Order: sequence, then structure tokens, then C-alpha cells
Amino acid sequence: MKKTWLCGLIVGVTLCVNPSICHFPHAFSGSAFAQQVVDTGAKTDYLKIGFLLMKETLGPISIGATDSSILKALGEPDQKSAAKIWGADGMEHQRWVYHAKGIELDMIRKEITQTVNMIKIIGPCDYKTQRGIQIGSSDAAVQSAYKDEINPNDSKPNSSIIAGSVYGGIIFDIKNNIVTAIFIGAAAE
Repeated sequence: MKKTWLCGLIVGVTLCVNPSICHFPHAFSGSAFAQQVVDTGAKTDYLKIGFLLMKETLGPISIGATDSSILKALGEPDQKSAAKIWGADGMEHQRWVYHAKGIELDMIRKEITQTVNMIKIIGPCDYKTQRGIQIGSSDAAVQSAYKDEINPNDSKPNSSIIAGSVYGGIIFDIKNNIVTAIFIGAAAE
């Protein structure tokens, strides 16, 4: 038992001391995805960052906007799902879809009023984030605009860039280095 422990210690120390043996990548692979991961010793709180980012707007839409303000800005949705109570939060949710505008909203009921809980836009929607990112923007533009908030652990090169976390923040879907969808809210429970 002592020999096994000692051998493990020697191998571990050798790996950590010799950088040519132990390689830690410091960037994502994939074209134009050069968000650098720097270990400063301090842990970044992507959850907190994400909740702050959820205050961003897409055109006239924001998290917490009331049903009346959405109806005034966008009109009646093309489709409304049946209202369902979610087990995750115990709230009544309803999906509002504006097909022709490329907008999908998750609405939650608070007493008699519904408010926006999550926002997703796709083409042909031309709304921009407050930092100027819209459908059709490059992934490099997203990285530049949100460089301090991009979560390298949750983001997937050539697929999605997550500013904040999947529990709250902004998710940019990427295809061929171009933003194809923008989601604001919590994508996971």
C-alpha cells in the first residue's frame, strides 16, 4: 500500500513539474473561437454574471416585461401553448411564438399578470442585444462584446457561446461562425 501511494505521488509531482508531459490547453479549438482561459487564481462567478446579463433587452423585450407591454410592442402571438405548471419552479408557464418575427417567449403567471421569463430570437428577427449583437453577427463579434462574461466551461466551439451560465445568462447559438439564435434566461434548472 505504501509503495502504491509513493508511486502515485512521484508520478503526480513529475507531471506537474514537467510542462512538456502535462499539457493544459489555454484556448478553445475551432475557427475564430479564441476566448482565452486564464487562471488568475480567482474563480469567476458565471452564475452571478448570468443573472446580471439577464437584464439586457432584445429590442422592446426584456425579462420581467408584462404581457400588456409585449402585446403593445409585438401584437398577439401567432401561437400560445397551453399553460402548464412546471415542477422546477412551481410557476405557470405559457409559450408565446411570433413565427413571422422570429421570436419565442416563455411567459410566467404572477397573479393575474404574465411576465417574460425567457426570450429566444432567430431569423428574421433583427433585434440587437445592448452590446450590438444580433442574428447574423460573427462569433468573433460576440467574443469581443462579451469577452469578460463568456463561460469557457459551458460554451461549445462552433455550436454555442454562453455568457454567464446555462442557469442564467445569454446563449448565442453559432453555425458556420455566425449567430443563428440568441437566448436570454435560464436554459437549465
